[in-house]
Amino acid sequence: MEFLLLWMDDLDDAVGALRHLAPRIAAFCVAVALFAATCLALTISPHLTLAMIGLVLSAVLIESARQRRLRAATESSPR
Repeated sequence: MEFLLLWMDDLDDAVGALRHLAPRIAAFCVAVALFAATCLALTISPHLTLAMIGLVLSAVLIESARQRRLRAATESSPR
């Protein structure tokens, strides 16, 4: 009987740790899946894939520049 109680206590600790680490595990799985999908897309259709990657990166660059300008404008304006 004591063995079952110890086993249940260990199981409860493991579930608690898993619940705490679940977002990191899920983010890692998503990152690996995106990497695999990108490699597959580059193998199947490299020109289209590279164009899409360039489009996404340029959109990120434009958005970060827009946010930087907006932040600089709000910091320099009088309150």
